[in-house]
Parts: sequence; C-alpha cells; structure tokens
Amino acid sequence: MALDLGLTTRQLLSTLDGVVSDAHTRGQRLDDAVERALDVPIDEAAFRTAAVGRRPYISARTGPEGLLGTLPPPEAPQDWVALSVDGSHIDVDRHLPLSCHLINLGGCIITYGRDFGCRLFSEPALAVEEIDLYLRSPDGARGETLIAGPLLGALRTVREVERLADAVESLPDDRPALALLDGTLAFWDLQRGQYPRHVADLLIGDRLQPALARLRAASTDRRPVAVAAYTSRPRTTEAAGAMRLMLCDQGDADCNRLCTARHSQSEICDAAAGFDDRELFEILLEPGHRSPLYRSSHLAARFALGLATGQEWSHFYYLNGGSEIARVEVPDWLAQDPELLALSHAMLVKQCQLGLGYPVAISEAHEQAVITGHDREEFRRLTLMLLEQRGLSTTESAKAFSKRRPWV
Repeated sequence: MALDLGLTTRQLLSTLDGVVSDAHTRGQRLDDAVERALDVPIDEAAFRTAAVGRRPYISARTGPEGLLGTLPPPEAPQDWVALSVDGSHIDVDRHLPLSCHLINLGGCIITYGRDFGCRLFSEPALAVEEIDLYLRSPDGARGETLIAGPLLGALRTVREVERLADAVESLPDDRPALALLDGTLAFWDLQRGQYPRHVADLLIGDRLQPALARLRAASTDRRPVAVAAYTSRPRTTEAAGAMRLMLCDQGDADCNRLCTARHSQSEICDAAAGFDDRELFEILLEPGHRSPLYRSSHLAARFALGLATGQEWSHFYYLNGGSEIARVEVPDWLAQDPELLALSHAMLVKQCQLGLGYPVAISEAHEQAVITGHDREEFRRLTLMLLEQRGLSTTESAKAFSKRRPWV
C-alpha cells in the first residue's frame, strides 16, 4: 500500500501553526544573540574558545578574525583554473550472485581567461577480485574487512582526493588553481563504524596522507593551488556553539548539569542555544562574503580513529554563495597563508556566481560521476547476462526477485 497522503496532510496541518509560532520566537532569539555576540572582543573569544572543556555542545575555536563578522571577497584573477573530482558507487549487493563493487569518479577542469576551455572525464573502476574487495592487516594477524557500506564510501573519498591530486599535477604551472571536493573529509561514518586500526592505517596513512601531501607540494609561488572541501547547506553547529559559549556565564560543571546540546535550564544560555551555523550566517553574510576562519574542536575532525592528519583539515569558514550558506573546509597550509586564503575566497565566489549559487566545477564533476537508478539496474542486468554466458550461477535472492515482481 502506498503512503496515505490524506492522513499525512491532516497531520501536517495540525502542526503548522505551532511551527510558525516557534519560528518567529526562534528568529527573535537568534537576532538578540547575534547582536550581543558581535560585541565580544577578538582576544576574549580566542582565549575562551581555546579551552572549551567538556560541555554538552560543540564549540569551534576562533582566531585572529574574531567570533563573528563578515569578510568581502577580493577580486578574482583573470587567468585561473577551477577543477573538481566527485564520486559515486554501487555497493556490494548480497542479493546478487557476484560479490563486487563499482566506484565511478567524475571530474571537471575549467580554464578561465586565455585559452579558455573545459575538460570532463568519467572513470569507472570495478572491483571483483578478493584483493580489491577486502582490506587486510599487513601482518595478517587481524583478519580482513569487507569494503562495503560506509567503508566503501570512505574508500571512494580517498580515491577522489588521489584523482584530484593527479589532475592538479597535470595542470600548466603558470596560473592559480582552485581544487574542490564535494562534502567533508571528516570521515564521520568511518569513525562510527568501530573498524580495526589497520583500516584507518591503510586508507588514511597509506593513501589519503600522501595524496594531501601531493596537493600541498603542487602549490607554489608560480602556481598557487587553493584546495577546499565544499558542503552545501550544512547542519553543523560549531560556530553557533562558540557564540553560545561566549554568551553563557556558567562553568563546565554547571553547564553539564543544566544544559543539553540544544537547550539549557539557564535562561541566559538557553537564549543562545539550539541554533545551526547556517542560521547564524544567513543573518550575517551578504552574497560573496565569508565568515571568520574557525578551527574545529570536534574530535571527529581529526579524521578516523584520531589520526593526527585531521589537524590538517580542521579549519573552516562559511560562505554565502549567493543562494545558500555553505561550509568550506581548508587545509592548514591554506589557513596559515592569508594571501592563499584570500585567493581561494575570490575564486570560490566566482565559481558560485558562474554556477548560479553553486560551484560550477563541483556541479559538472557530479554530473560525470553520478550513477542513476537506470545505470544501477543496467549494471545488474549486465552482470547477470555475462555470468549466464559463461555458464555460472545467476540465481538471485528470493527477496530481490520478489521486490521486482510484487504479487499485488
């Protein structure tokens, strides 16, 4: 039976009046909190957010650009390159008779100014052999881990960074470049998965770190490379947590006793609680402007299993791309170079302007990488056909068969 839209509509209508009322109250609370937070001195914010303690909410660490504020974009260069790599995958399907996965990487390289041009690519990679389907401990003592689910997503992200490094290294060395990744490099799913240590060692230590080092080495005075990971419409709360911390007069012990992640029994704290970073910067940022640069204090931002490389990607800012607020994560070498940071801001804003609010290079890379529902069904059919041609079993699970041929 399909969803009962009539019953669902009645349920929605019964709740909307309360939602509208809450939205008005919430908006006024946010305006008041932002107005107070704008008066917090830069040095005081940096000192207090540097030692957050064990409060029940996440708070970003602020720096020399302050707690809140807005920075306009510099002028973008005339001759420059924007490039991005994105990925999609088909996971291991236990209902198919063949154990395999497929990762498709798509990319876009756009040259602006002289010799204007655009190059697109799509590169599928199928894994069928056991050596490609499992991650094995180097010493052989801790078994093997099937690359599937969140772990396959993590491997795909690593391959995206490796392919981006390949693309950057192939560029001419006479113009600046903006190298973009879609999403975050925090590996949230990998950290929640309770994987063996060798999984992180193999993915992060042996593959991701060398790829990041290649991107860093590719940035020179002659050809600066600004690397960034772009998250559309984020739901993070770190900057809002820093604002809440600065407006709250409680110590750690009282905070843990009276507060939760989104509420507080203290009136002062509760007035600044429960907001997302995106809500905060929808008020503050004009189109093209960015927030101050922050540093994440979230343990997950240190990459899987607390590897030190996470510190390289713990800096971030928020950007008004023209139609939405985005979170932009940048590596430490970019965050510590004011000229490169400004250049990345300028080129990213230009990408958003050309893409009607979203970076063109990421959008085009996604189009090359995406695996549609039709593609997935054709892949399944092709797999079964080739197995049958070679005289191998093509028996699927009864559940998969039933889903495609319902009785009623």
